[in-house]
Amino acid sequence: MDFKRFLDININEDNKFIIFKNNKILYEPKLKTFLLDAAYLDLNLDELELVGIGIDNNKIYALDITNYNQEINVGYKSLIEYDIRHLLAISNPKDIVLIGRANQLLHWVQRNKFCGYCGKLNKFDKKEEALFCKCTSTMIYPSIAPCILAMITKGDEILLARNNLFPRGLYSILAGFVEVSESAEETVKREVLEEVNLKVKNIKYFGSQPWPFPSQLMLGYSCEYDSGEIKIDENEIAEANWYKADNLPYVPPDTSLSGKLISSFVADHS
Repeated sequence: MDFKRFLDININEDNKFIIFKNNKILYEPKLKTFLLDAAYLDLNLDELELVGIGIDNNKIYALDITNYNQEINVGYKSLIEYDIRHLLAISNPKDIVLIGRANQLLHWVQRNKFCGYCGKLNKFDKKEEALFCKCTSTMIYPSIAPCILAMITKGDEILLARNNLFPRGLYSILAGFVEVSESAEETVKREVLEEVNLKVKNIKYFGSQPWPFPSQLMLGYSCEYDSGEIKIDENEIAEANWYKADNLPYVPPDTSLSGKLISSFVADHS
């Protein structure tokens, strides 16, 4: 896959589309694919926002039809709308990257249509693969928001919390966005203290993962309990407790970095 950013499209080519609608993705369950062939779709591309995300055997585009008021399916037997997060949870790593890139680049073009200085429509620079306006010539690239994941352990226990936004019954490790002029390790200390009132030590980098909701880069860390008693920030956290490896609640799958961190703890204590 040759990852590119482009806005031009030739309707006579055999293009592939990743199509979003109301924050869901169109999926063909019988063919088990979200990569939809242009030949089987009826799309008036002049009325739709799209962005090219890469070139394989075909050019691949991300497309949003949320406000498109006509039936687009002319060839597929059973297109359905699939929750993006659920699809990511059951997809292979290659497809996860493709879905995430499509979602993030579509978010980028939709939210940067107009210049923030003069209000005119931004243009697209093919060389830089970026949006710009002649009033300043400042290039607008896709934004990335760094976010830490902190797996806290205390002996043979791991701290798991349920965020107020989580589905009922789901627990995970702590997370938070990196602030301006803050290192990722400093973010780990601050977020843990703010969310559960604990101090941590021995912070070690584990790995990273793009998480396109809409533009996070997750940075995973392990750390050890140092001091303090759990006191949750009720604005963000519904519940937080220590758990042993053989008695974990429902946690994220291994397709997510948080799931990989939790699995590493289980592997070390089994």
